[in-house]
Amino acid sequence: MIIFVAVDDNNGMMFHNRRQSQDVLLRERLLEKCQGNKLWMNAYTSKQFETPLPEHVIIEENFLERAEKGEFCFVENLSLAPYWEKIERLIVFRWNRVYPADMWLDITLAEDGWKLLTTTEFVGNSHEKITEEEWVSVYEIG
Repeated sequence: MIIFVAVDDNNGMMFHNRRQSQDVLLRERLLEKCQGNKLWMNAYTSKQFETPLPEHVIIEENFLERAEKGEFCFVENLSLAPYWEKIERLIVFRWNRVYPADMWLDITLAEDGWKLLTTTEFVGNSHEKITEEEWVSVYEIG
């Protein structure tokens, strides 16, 4: 599966059970990257998106167990470490800011054997610069 996650400069994801931030242009970019392929998320994350949701978006609380190879998942409030063997790619959106956090991305990327493929910067709606990083599992490369 291919994971989308948004983090601050310290890899923070959540604070007091709330997302740190959100951006409408990031959501548009994320939907474009899926190119109509399945995009899994939970009900909490789906609240960011306008309704009706595109038909390729699937809302399921246990989506990380159900998503299959090549399918996209947008993760905001879940641990990824238990699923690292299923993850083919991680697309990390960085806010380029530090926010308060009490939940962090629990895969340490380079230290855990991930390879950075691309880095792209774009202007968001609420953030003057969002950095997009695409990481691939070394197991997918080799």
